[in-house]
Amino acid sequence: MAWSVYLDTEDPSVVASAVAAQDRQREDVYGVFVVRSEPAYLEALVEGLRRTGRPFFGGVFPEILFGGRRHRRGALILRLSGLGAPVAVRNLDSPGLALGLIGDLAVKAEDRPTAVVLVDGLAPGISHFLSATYGELGNRVRYWGGGAGARSLVPQPCLFTQEGVFEGGAIFFLCRWTARLGVRHGWREIAGPLVATRTEGNVIRQLNWKRAADVYAASVSESAGRQMDPATIPSWSASYPLGIKKQGEELVVRDPVAVGEDGSLICVGDVPENAVLSILTGAPETLVAAAAQAAEDAMPAPGTSVRHCLLADCVSRMGFLGEGFQAELDAIAQGLGAMSPPVSPCGVLTLGEISSRGDGYLEFFNKTCVVAVLYER
Repeated sequence: MAWSVYLDTEDPSVVASAVAAQDRQREDVYGVFVVRSEPAYLEALVEGLRRTGRPFFGGVFPEILFGGRRHRRGALILRLSGLGAPVAVRNLDSPGLALGLIGDLAVKAEDRPTAVVLVDGLAPGISHFLSATYGELGNRVRYWGGGAGARSLVPQPCLFTQEGVFEGGAIFFLCRWTARLGVRHGWREIAGPLVATRTEGNVIRQLNWKRAADVYAASVSESAGRQMDPATIPSWSASYPLGIKKQGEELVVRDPVAVGEDGSLICVGDVPENAVLSILTGAPETLVAAAAQAAEDAMPAPGTSVRHCLLADCVSRMGFLGEGFQAELDAIAQGLGAMSPPVSPCGVLTLGEISSRGDGYLEFFNKTCVVAVLYER
């Protein structure tokens, strides 16, 4: 049975008590998403959840989305129907990464369960991990999830399972329910193409064989009609993300969030070497319209037994929209229309979003709105 609750508390014992109060069902697994990130708090939370005897997984996120609003503190708890225990994955960029995510469990393509995938949003090797995941499961499952991490963007432990709190890794959980997905961003191209001639994971060292920060700032300056200083990129890059061109698909957005000492661009998410990039910009109305379209795309057929409506919305979209972000949440609710039984969308602001494009390849997005409506066939 589906159940979700938002708790306006930073007391780990209250969160654990809410889980313990639920009827124990053999297939139930609890997803716990929190804002507070101090190590002592997370350790206490995990210890309290262990004492409930229920399987669980979760992470730290910049904000929680519940009841049509943003919440800058507290916890979101989801009860999900599992096809196995959550799997903690370490060292995402290990060569020859062998996951064994579902063990001996037979997953039929026609069943299409939903994989909830959380990653440390600041970890190297996210694309490598997602490629290995898709190589193992392909399009037999749907995918929804996102990058965990504190809003400060300082690397720190941000994921947890019954094994404890950790950083630099991922969590994989296979939910029994299937899903319809909506993935949209609303950004448009204003400059390019640029070629990422030298990259290392999420670091772009060179664009068009020159220092990446210099080329990026010069291209934005020309398009924006005003001089942009490479040294101040973190203060204005949220308005000018990069887009990776994909054949026949919407651009995959990458967020440059810092500049290295060598003039490199440090992004949230990997950028393949020799990727063809565009510089993007957006307007509040195009982002809000894209979020509404994502919600409409995720709507299942009438009469479907909906269990949850999950949101992974990029924290940098909220930063770009400011107070206008409420219009995006309102548009998502409107795009979902009437579901029976009524299910309010809930989720988190993320450091990167994870989804498959319908039946397509598994991707790590930035500045994107991902809506997943989980339902029982």
